Amino acid sequence: MKCNACGNKYSDEFDFCPFCGAYPKKFCPKCFKEINDGGDVCSDCGTELLPFEGFKKYQDLKEKALEYLDKDNFKKSTEYSERILEDWPQVEEVNFLLAENYAFLGEIDKSLRQYERLAEINPRYMGVYSRIAKIYIEKEEIEKAKEYLQKEHDAYPFENEHYIYSMHICFLEDDFEKANRILDRLFAIGPNEDDLLIFKINNDLNLKLVEYDPELADLNERVKAYLEKNFNYSF
Repeated sequence: MKCNACGNKYSDEFDFCPFCGAYPKKFCPKCFKEINDGGDVCSDCGTELLPFEGFKKYQDLKEKALEYLDKDNFKKSTEYSERILEDWPQVEEVNFLLAENYAFLGEIDKSLRQYERLAEINPRYMGVYSRIAKIYIEKEEIEKAKEYLQKEHDAYPFENEHYIYSMHICFLEDDFEKANRILDRLFAIGPNEDDLLIFKINNDLNLKLVEYDPELADLNERVKAYLEKNFNYSF
């Protein structure tokens, strides 16, 4: 190790410079703060700190992972994400990115394990329980999906995603009356435009594929009206 303060070299067996007492510089990969207080996690966000020397390597790998994700090259994005986690396994956003890549690649079991890994690192990571629930919906394990959606609701009652997935479960159970009640709660907190638009598209498909139900039709009209009024859509 070379001390950033006094310039002397010392063994990495020491947590600080034995010549001047300074701690080595570290970086937070989430909020990009430079920290030299001797801690292992960021005092602002709780993310594991990276050694100063390794920060550029981390940034280069992450930029590549995101670049390939933007190009829908999920295989290459996965490779770079896995390389990051070999050295820095606790970085939350990269664990999430890898889980997303596995999902895009159709490797659902790997995706599930990665989301569960993230939930172990940070049980309050926003959206992780919703994503786990989504996989259990795909696996038709509805009770498990409900369990994780409740966890998400308990942690973030004003987040959109778990309401959307809860309504999807209502569709599977033909309980459109309950879906309308959940929609009332979603409207009350202010839904995300993209989430609501995708939900409307899925509703259009449901109306074509399932037996006509006035509650489902009413739900779809309410979603359309909200998008028209609040986001200037025209259907």
